[in-house]
Amino acid sequence: MKKNYFTIALVFCLTSMVIAQNTVSVDANAELFGYANVFETDGTFVFGESWGVTDLQTIVDPANNTLTLQPNYNTWADGTDPFWVNQTTVLGNKLFEGNTYVEDNTLVGSELTFEGLVNSNTLDGAGQLLFNVNNGPLEGGHQAVAAAFGGAFTSTALTGDAVLVTDESVDPDENDACEPITNAGEIDGNVAVVRRGACQFGFKALAAQNAGAIAVIVVNNQEGAPIVMAGGDDGELVTIPALMVSDVVGEAIIAELANGVNTTMVLSTYTTVAFIKVFNSDFSVLKQESVALGGDGSTFSVTYDNVESEDAVVQYGFQVFGLNANPLDEAALGSVIVTSEQLGVSDFSAINVSVYPNPTINKITIQSDEQISNVVVYNTLGQMVMNSAPDATNFSMETANLDAGIYFAKLSTEKGSKTVKFIKQ
Repeated sequence: MKKNYFTIALVFCLTSMVIAQNTVSVDANAELFGYANVFETDGTFVFGESWGVTDLQTIVDPANNTLTLQPNYNTWADGTDPFWVNQTTVLGNKLFEGNTYVEDNTLVGSELTFEGLVNSNTLDGAGQLLFNVNNGPLEGGHQAVAAAFGGAFTSTALTGDAVLVTDESVDPDENDACEPITNAGEIDGNVAVVRRGACQFGFKALAAQNAGAIAVIVVNNQEGAPIVMAGGDDGELVTIPALMVSDVVGEAIIAELANGVNTTMVLSTYTTVAFIKVFNSDFSVLKQESVALGGDGSTFSVTYDNVESEDAVVQYGFQVFGLNANPLDEAALGSVIVTSEQLGVSDFSAINVSVYPNPTINKITIQSDEQISNVVVYNTLGQMVMNSAPDATNFSMETANLDAGIYFAKLSTEKGSKTVKFIKQ
């Protein structure tokens, strides 16, 4: 498999003790390795082996000094392999742990700190919606699509008994929640099941919410896969989560309700960490330190200080863990972009900068106590989209040609640099 490269800048400093303390951070040229551990969705280990960095879906951009971490889309292919894709839920069928790292055994015998900056993190909180029936002939996972409105599904499982809504009119359907609900007492504290009908999805969900439902299952009335439901006029008032299932799955659930149908809805989220791993010579012992990567503009730092004579291999890098995913969902799920551009406390306190208006439409004005020699603007993919050399303390930049979204402006002065975030509407 192919290899990519990025550099880890090393900053060495001696302490008063015999054991040295080294610090490393993301940069642009050292050899980068990949390793994949693959598990069943219940956590059972399947295999582990070396992978190419591009095969892990890690994007290395030396020009912009960034490393983009993503869920693994490389295993999906055409979606018909049941090993990688659940043919019922149409979701990834494996938990994929992608490790992107540098191996530097010159660091053996020393304490080590790995640090850097999270340029952006749009993967935080993203995931795949799992909908399960917990009993009876329908037991197992089923394809479902979350609504574009209402409460968010989270990694905390939501479990409840399904109850079919009835309303005052059978024309066209007494189960579509388009008329006042008549069985609110049965729905209270349970998961409401409603058929898609003539009224808006937000109206149905709000009616179920007002009847005490903890979540809503909408049964499609058209053939094919479920769709993303828009909220319509009432969607913003809905605070409980809602999903849609296909007509086939939904009608099967309705047919089984007399025998009781218990359901669970949960978001299978992704985790991203920075790590240091230290092995002995035959890799039979692993010592690991790790820290979760935070949000936009946050820094990370992880330290290994359990130095022992058996230490033989040192690795440091990043890990993405979660369901393998459909490449069509790449934009929706997002990514984490990391860089070595970490500013010290003195940098931040010494450079006072204001950016306005923020959010902006056509231009931003940047004002600083220090003479700004250079400004480079990056998008959330780490791509440079603007560059200017104002040599001024107060100046404006046109933003009309930028797409709507989040941007980062790196400002350089004689005292150092500072990165500020702004939003283009």
